Amino acid sequence: MVEYLVPAAPFDFQRMLQRPLSRPSKVTVIDLEAASYTRALRLKAKVVPITVSGGGTVDVPVLSLSYPDDLSEQERVEIRNRTRRMFSIEQDLTDFYATMSQDPRWASLIERQYGLRPIQDINLFESMVKVIIGQQLNVQFAATLVERLVDLGEETMNWNNGFLPVFPSAEQVASWSYEQLRAQSFSQRKAEYVIDFARTIVSGKIDLERLWHMSDQQILEELTALRGIGRWTVECFLLFGMGKPDVLPAADIGVQNAVQKLYGLSQRPKEDKVRQLAEAWAPWRSYATYYLWQSLIGDN
Repeated sequence: MVEYLVPAAPFDFQRMLQRPLSRPSKVTVIDLEAASYTRALRLKAKVVPITVSGGGTVDVPVLSLSYPDDLSEQERVEIRNRTRRMFSIEQDLTDFYATMSQDPRWASLIERQYGLRPIQDINLFESMVKVIIGQQLNVQFAATLVERLVDLGEETMNWNNGFLPVFPSAEQVASWSYEQLRAQSFSQRKAEYVIDFARTIVSGKIDLERLWHMSDQQILEELTALRGIGRWTVECFLLFGMGKPDVLPAADIGVQNAVQKLYGLSQRPKEDKVRQLAEAWAPWRSYATYYLWQSLIGDN
C-alpha cells in the first residue's frame, strides 16, 4: 500500500536523514540516494514495516508512505498519523525562521540548513529508553548499547528478502534481569534505570499515552519522580519523543558547544548562560536546539 503525504514547505527530507545516518541504528534502514527511511512500527496488535520516501523539492515536497496491504483501516490511520508526527510534516517553519533570522548568526545557520526539521522517535517507550541510555555517554557508545538492547530482544520481521530488527517492547525489557544488561556492557545503574522504567510502564504506574494531554511542566514533574530520570532526560524526551516545540536541554554539552561556536564565545557557556541566550528563541527553542546539534555534524 502506498499513500502520499504533503509536508508543509520548506521540507528537506534528505537533509533530515543526515542526523540518523550520523548514528546508524540496525532498526532503521536509510538509503540516502533514494531518500528513503525504513523501520518496523509496533502497532497495538502487530508489528509492520513502513518505508517513507522523499520526493519533489524542498519548496514543493511530497512523501510516499509504504506499508503492507493487509491492514485494517484503523491500523492505516494509526500508521498515517504516527508518520505525520514522526517527520513533523505539518509544522510550519515560517515563524521560526522569522524569529531566529533577526540575528545574523542564526540567519546564516538557517540558510545553510533550510528545510531541516527533526525526525521524532517512533514511540514514547523507545524514545525514553534511548535517552536514558544516552545519559552521560558519548554518542557512539550510547548507540552501541542501543544496538545490544535490540539484539537482546531477538525480535525481527521479514522485509525485503531479509530481516528487519524490531526495538523491544516494554513487556520484553521488563522481563529481563539487570544481569542480562550488565552482560551487554551496561553499568549497574543504567541497567536498573532502563529495566525499572519498563516495569513502571508495564505495571501501569506511568501511562505514556496520558502524557500527550499534559503540559511540559506536568510531564517534567511526573517523569523526574522516577529514579534515573532527570531534567535533561525529560527535555530530550519532550523534544525527540513528543515533538514539543519549545524545549531547551541547556545542560547538554553538544548544545553548549554549538552555542559557543555560533556566538564565537571564548569558552563553552554554562547552562544558565545558554538559557539566558535562548530567551530570544522562544517559542521555538526545540527547533533552535536541533539546528544547533545539526551544526556540529556539518551543514551539508
